[in-house]
Amino acid sequence: MIVFFLVSLLQISTYCLSIFIFLKSRLNLKLVLLMIIGAQAIGYTLFPKIGIITILYIIIFLMIALYIKLKQILLSIILPIIALLLSVISDYIIVLIKIINPIGDYLDNQEVINVFVVSVLALILSQVGRYLFSKFKGHEMFFKRYGVLFTVLSVVTIVIFYVNILIGKQQGFSDENLQANSFLFLFYFVLLLIVFVVLTRMVNKEAKMHNKQLQYERLTEYTKNLEGLYTDMQKFRHDYINILLTMSEYIRTKDIENLDSYFTNKILPISQGMQSDNYKLGTLQNVKVQEVKGILSSKIIRAQELNIDGVIEVVEPIETLNMDSIKLCRCLGIILDNATEEALQCVAPSLRVALIKREGTVLIVTTNSCRPNGPELYKIYEKGFSTKGTNRGLGLSNLKEIVSQCDNVTLDTYIKDDLFVQELEIFE
Repeated sequence: MIVFFLVSLLQISTYCLSIFIFLKSRLNLKLVLLMIIGAQAIGYTLFPKIGIITILYIIIFLMIALYIKLKQILLSIILPIIALLLSVISDYIIVLIKIINPIGDYLDNQEVINVFVVSVLALILSQVGRYLFSKFKGHEMFFKRYGVLFTVLSVVTIVIFYVNILIGKQQGFSDENLQANSFLFLFYFVLLLIVFVVLTRMVNKEAKMHNKQLQYERLTEYTKNLEGLYTDMQKFRHDYINILLTMSEYIRTKDIENLDSYFTNKILPISQGMQSDNYKLGTLQNVKVQEVKGILSSKIIRAQELNIDGVIEVVEPIETLNMDSIKLCRCLGIILDNATEEALQCVAPSLRVALIKREGTVLIVTTNSCRPNGPELYKIYEKGFSTKGTNRGLGLSNLKEIVSQCDNVTLDTYIKDDLFVQELEIFE
């Protein structure tokens, strides 16, 4: 019974740790431990009674646990199946090794060691899979487009695997049977991988087109904003001579008192108005990522149009940002929209954005004026929470979810000197 308990614990721990490797920052070790305990209780209780069918109940339990945490049904179905598939592949690899290598006799006599070796191999494959998955930029689009198909194929693969096990059980699990099943299953799995690679190439091509379209839209928006600024400058040039001429008569008659009054009451307000309307986009030339430049300029100009004092500071050139451009623009859009809405509630509304290049990271800092009696920071990221009425409060929860999907991105939020600060740090 001790051997059975250890073998069961090793296998279930492998499933849960494989899931943890794939999700990484989206799961915590406490939840993984609870999943292991729950699955182990199911396996240890049911296996002596119903045999291999127990794995079905364990997988369903893991799916339910993931869905409660993630609220994403396809991901909750796929990940436990992938974890099981990787364990199965690892087991078949060890089976083939045992057939062709003398070490197989030792592994046959040491069940716990055999399962441990399979578990280690499965976790290594999980890490490799996680690395490849992280390099796949269009995974969100892939799951949106082909998630159901990939889920069905994964389920069919598991069904084929268990049918092979039942057939092998009837035939006594001979070496020939195990070898045939191993090659058959590996062939099917390779076929599944080929389908996945073909679909990912299609999605990558579509994602690149989508990114180019986004870049074009942001660049167009940025160009329109620059055209607006140029028009304002043209108007100023046109009015400049007329403004000087209005003062010429005071100068000619040496009427200094009225000249001083005219300059103070008429000219200075124009100057101050132009200064407040100065969008201060000059440093944006240092942002070389067109999509980011577009959304920053449009959001700051919108804030300026709402009489918010908006400034962008980019001291050093930002050539690249190691984050999916669509996700980054979504994050910046949410941050700046919320900053604008909050600043409007203040007596002296202000909005500052700074892009700071550090060694190995780029820090995007957004600060805005905020009300002194605002909500607690831990509440603002809760789904549905809003100070602006019903059917709101999705932006910041979406922001937190997007950031949690990126292993190399962190978000820090705090309030300092009546300013609401959000720091988005992107690691290379």
